[in-house]
Amino acid sequence: MTQARPARFIHRTNAAQAECERPPEICAEAFALVVRQTLPKRTVAALARMTPARQVATARTMVAVDNLSGDFARALLAATPSSERADDARGRQSHPDCAGRLARMEQGLVQIQLEAAELRSHYYDDLFHLALAASYVRGWMRNEVVTAWLYSHHQEFAIVLDRLAKTADFAIEAGRPMRLPYSPAASPAISRKGKSGRRPPAGIQTR
Repeated sequence: MTQARPARFIHRTNAAQAECERPPEICAEAFALVVRQTLPKRTVAALARMTPARQVATARTMVAVDNLSGDFARALLAATPSSERADDARGRQSHPDCAGRLARMEQGLVQIQLEAAELRSHYYDDLFHLALAASYVRGWMRNEVVTAWLYSHHQEFAIVLDRLAKTADFAIEAGRPMRLPYSPAASPAISRKGKSGRRPPAGIQTR
């Protein structure tokens, strides 16, 4: 005889509403800058160790460069002077030279993020143009008339284009070998296997 199972209660939450709730460690002004975005836990933890004014400045910087990651928040925390950190119980003041170095560090971090965003904006366009150019080169090098003319008039260009065409063909070839960051023969699991690809049974010695 089967016993009746206890009733299961499902607690449903509104995820959109949960994301809009302000963490108690973040001031309202700083949270208003990122209210429509999801903050990682490491970002919240880094902001919680700053004073409210520093939280606002950091949030503005992160939104400006479109980077709310925990790594960037921790980097900005490291560039925060002691006077603007909430986790310094003694309220120590940073040395003027140290404060200057921290300010330059923060400026460098922001500049790197801006440069990365600029490169990222052109990445897909460059990738599209490269793929389009590769398709044209593959079509040219498959034409015997074009290939013969190139080798007779511009042999150095023909050699380079032929190499590019072969590389493009290999990139779309099905079942091509995968490039690994290590040598398969150096793998301990593979080196323990026999020539047949299977591990020898226990008690049998291999030569």
